[in-house]
Amino acid sequence: MKNNVLRQLVMVSKRIFYAFIVQLFFCTVILANNSNAQRKNIEEVKLSINIKEKPLSHFFKQVESKTDYKFTYTDNLVNLNQEISVSGFNKSLYEILTVVSMQTKLNFVQINENIHVKVKGSFPPESVVKITPPADIFVRGIVNDEKGMPIPGVSVLVRGTTKGTTTDLDGAFSLQVPEGATLIFSFIGFITQEVNIGNRSQINVTLVEDISALGEVVVVGYGTVDRKDLTGSIGSVTASQLTEMNGSAIRVDAALQGKVAGVDVRLRDGEPGSAPQVTIRGLGSIGAGSNPLYVVDGFPVEDIGTLNMNDIESIDILKDAASTSIYGSRGANGVVMITTKRGREGKTNITLDVYRGIQSPMLQRDMMNAMQSAQYFFDGMRNRNIDEGRDVSGDPRTWFRPVGQEVMDVLEGRNTYDVNPLDYVLRKNSPQSQYSLSTNGGTEKVQFAISGEYLSQGGLIIENDMERISFRSNIDAKLTKKIKINFNLNPSFIHRNRVQSSGHASEPDHLSIIGVATTMHNYFPLFDANGEYAKFEGYSSLANLANPVAIAKEIKQVEKQGRILGNLNLIYDINKDLKFNVLLGGNLRNQRDTYFRPKIPVFFGTSIFGSDGTTWAETWVSEFILSHDKKINKHSFSTVGGFTAQKDRIEVNHLESTFFPNNLVKTLNAASQITNGYSQINEWALLSYLARVNYNFNSRYYVSASIRTDGSSRFGSNNKWGFFPSVGATWRISDEAIMKDIDFLTDLKFRVSYGETGNNNIGNYAHLPTVGFQNYPTGPGFAASALPNPNLRWEKQRQSNVALDALLFNGRLGLTAEYMRSVSSDLLLFVPVPQITGFNTMLQNIGEVENKGWEFVLNTVNTKGKFNWTTDFNISSYKNKVLQLGPENAPIISGAHITKVGQPIGMFFGYLFDGIFMNQSEIERGPLWNPGGNAESRPGDIRWKDVSGPEGVPDGRIDTNDKTIMGSPYAKFFYGMQNRLSFKNFSLVVSLTGSYGNQILAEAYRSNANTRGRMKQVTRMLNYWQSEQNPGDGKTPRPNDGPKGGNREQWSQFHLMDGSYLRINNINFAYQIPKHLSDRLGMGNAKLYYTSFNPFIFTSKDYNGFNPDVNNSGAALTPGVDLNNYPVPKSHILGINISF
Repeated sequence: MKNNVLRQLVMVSKRIFYAFIVQLFFCTVILANNSNAQRKNIEEVKLSINIKEKPLSHFFKQVESKTDYKFTYTDNLVNLNQEISVSGFNKSLYEILTVVSMQTKLNFVQINENIHVKVKGSFPPESVVKITPPADIFVRGIVNDEKGMPIPGVSVLVRGTTKGTTTDLDGAFSLQVPEGATLIFSFIGFITQEVNIGNRSQINVTLVEDISALGEVVVVGYGTVDRKDLTGSIGSVTASQLTEMNGSAIRVDAALQGKVAGVDVRLRDGEPGSAPQVTIRGLGSIGAGSNPLYVVDGFPVEDIGTLNMNDIESIDILKDAASTSIYGSRGANGVVMITTKRGREGKTNITLDVYRGIQSPMLQRDMMNAMQSAQYFFDGMRNRNIDEGRDVSGDPRTWFRPVGQEVMDVLEGRNTYDVNPLDYVLRKNSPQSQYSLSTNGGTEKVQFAISGEYLSQGGLIIENDMERISFRSNIDAKLTKKIKINFNLNPSFIHRNRVQSSGHASEPDHLSIIGVATTMHNYFPLFDANGEYAKFEGYSSLANLANPVAIAKEIKQVEKQGRILGNLNLIYDINKDLKFNVLLGGNLRNQRDTYFRPKIPVFFGTSIFGSDGTTWAETWVSEFILSHDKKINKHSFSTVGGFTAQKDRIEVNHLESTFFPNNLVKTLNAASQITNGYSQINEWALLSYLARVNYNFNSRYYVSASIRTDGSSRFGSNNKWGFFPSVGATWRISDEAIMKDIDFLTDLKFRVSYGETGNNNIGNYAHLPTVGFQNYPTGPGFAASALPNPNLRWEKQRQSNVALDALLFNGRLGLTAEYMRSVSSDLLLFVPVPQITGFNTMLQNIGEVENKGWEFVLNTVNTKGKFNWTTDFNISSYKNKVLQLGPENAPIISGAHITKVGQPIGMFFGYLFDGIFMNQSEIERGPLWNPGGNAESRPGDIRWKDVSGPEGVPDGRIDTNDKTIMGSPYAKFFYGMQNRLSFKNFSLVVSLTGSYGNQILAEAYRSNANTRGRMKQVTRMLNYWQSEQNPGDGKTPRPNDGPKGGNREQWSQFHLMDGSYLRINNINFAYQIPKHLSDRLGMGNAKLYYTSFNPFIFTSKDYNGFNPDVNNSGAALTPGVDLNNYPVPKSHILGINISF
């Protein structure tokens, strides 16, 4: 039954979604029409009325309730108590007013949506009811707050029209308006006022602060709540905070870095369009992923890379389980609620934002120059010959292990070429630009917000770039007094010319551009005398490597992605307290990836290779939500209940070939044969029921509770449904009588919550038995590839949260302190099973991990007045610990990482560095690597710590028993700060972010710090041990072409770097053009701005890389790896924002 319902809902969603796409342009034109086209006069408005001997005031109320008109009059001139009688069916309002006029000796004049009532005598007898265009008058005035301070940016709108203006920096406005019109004054944080101007030309208004609005509305799952009423932990980012990042971040998620406590955003690489790593409150899963759930205007999505940041109204990040449990099996990693901008009643606004800028690498790795590399290689060959007992006198080119001619040419001055290959493949002035145009406005019944964006970002690596085109249409229409619809449509397109930046570079088929460019010595030109690519083969001082420029220019890798995200919300107001909301929507994505590698000499004759792949993904969602809000005296209740359904389908096709006749045609139609390919279809579905209750007494005591049950096709047959409850409470301590006399205390709250959530990223078919294709000696066939597990279920998370919020000195100082603890259980691990099953392992829910930590937030208003300065600071610290890893708790070792009980996930694992063997006497004391063997430690080699032996105690020799936890990829704390300053027309925002205490595994050091001069070394290797008399810095081993003592390729602390940093990640300086100048230019407002992204970074002296936020693997078991990753840019942007 449930499956049938789900199929029906999905089918209905699809049909409605397709219909909306077809109707987009019609909706935009019809619904976005201005109010003058929609307004009717009193001759056209029909109504039925039946009044017998009722007061005139009763008649006015009847007409106002049935039409959009309002009556205006002077109280002492109009007798509202005089009785009238009037009846009619489907009569024009003009006719009805004529009847009333004859009974009351009153005249009626329609002006726009107002009907002015005057005593008879103003018109001739035949004109008792009149429709007249009012005479325009010029009105000016000033808008102040309750303290008499002018308020800039207040919207001043003529009611019933789209005509209006905004106040300037002095709170002043001027406007040509019809006599007798009503002006609407509105501004965020203040109560909207309506003022009838009559025939006045000067209107001064004082706006009163709206306490509830100042409390800020926060978007939560399936609803909203005032921030002052929160029981859970939610961080928010506003549209203005995102605007400060214009040019700095092209992705919405990247703009969150450093802005919200507990949200760790790391820019893992700088390739245009690449997603950052976002972790909310620590790592809670080993194999099911840690990415949060993104919800855009109520629709869940996995990627937000196509969103235009200028379209975002607010971002609310649900962090604790009390907030996220309403999303059940998808809430364990946190939920990011994104709300886009909507139209508002008032004049149509048009905004154009344009910026252009340049980018360059934020950091570069310090490497040896040509002479240093040549000398290092020379000394390495000399040491190898000495270790082997060879003669090192005479011409080095004649040694048993000779020094190559190319090295001697550098050392003896015949080759003075010294150019870093990175200078050929990295751009120093890569362009970046964005053009964004938006319009919004509307009438009382229809509002619209429409935008378009074109973004172009060049990569730091040559031949790499990205273009993004996106559109958005958000339309709200009030169909009746009880029914309204919200329609959202967001089509987008992305084109990326991609490159392979990271990876190893020690073999001819290693095609990492950064890897090759940092491995190749500076004394090798990348082009020969004829301007052709140089080929690097057969040199004694260099491994055979592909030319990095050729890798970037000749290999073509293109990604194209089109996406349509849309949904429809229908809201039915059953009564003033009860609402029914229906959401139907879809997310369609089509992606194509092509790759072509030609056959050219610098690629060492490898075959031509080409591939072509397509991905089609669709998501359909239906939601049916009933909400009820009620206030009875001091008791407030808010309830939500309903059910949702979601279905996902992904289709993947991929083809490859090496049978191309030549390099001319790069598509697969030129290939004579397809050499490899595959096709896949993946589907999964989710059906959920949910409920939430919020209660508060007198805005002092709050209690909330929610529950969700999820049924998923991903779960095993014995665990089809999961239950996710939560409960939270808040006590506003400052409202207690005992606290009333504390003058400096504005607000003080204590919050506590507990909830259970899940992670359903467990694979679509992991619970089912599967078969796979196999090649056997007797021929191909199929065999079982996985055992069934009917008990497979979601990964569970239980989280508790305790917090204290304080607001002091009339809001000048805000403090929040939170402590959280979560336990993630039923983590997916492969567990050994009896071999009689035919398998070695089976996927089971058996692991357990704990996270606990603190968050602190400090907000201050430092100065207020003509010069304003505010500061927002947050700092977070978390500790992760594995509690269980299967029946025997066997550790998981993944290269240089280990995951074991009692330690965090993915700790660095290897040998402990203990300096250098300075002389022979130290060698004799040991401990030695490979004692008695060819690779035995010698003076100048690294000394490792003797941690253990076969018997569990140190044994004087270094082997695998001495591997231990050698470092942590996790920061002890991370933080962010924003300082905002403004004076008159100038504003300045300075943001910083930082991390302290983590280490980075420099996997690139296996090439660039391996003591072997055949690969260019980092400058850290310069102060090396040369002899007992010249031991260098005592920390750097000797160069050796045949490394001894375990110096090469053994994971150790020698490969670790301190990842601590402080980065000024954004500076935004803006100048608001004075109102009188922008008016003279025909503009409403105009702003010039300069943005600098990552202008300064401060790292440990131990760090030598492109980006301390790096994480090459992205896997939970192997975090914190640097392997020649794509550099992160710093940029300088100039822009202008104009509104009309």
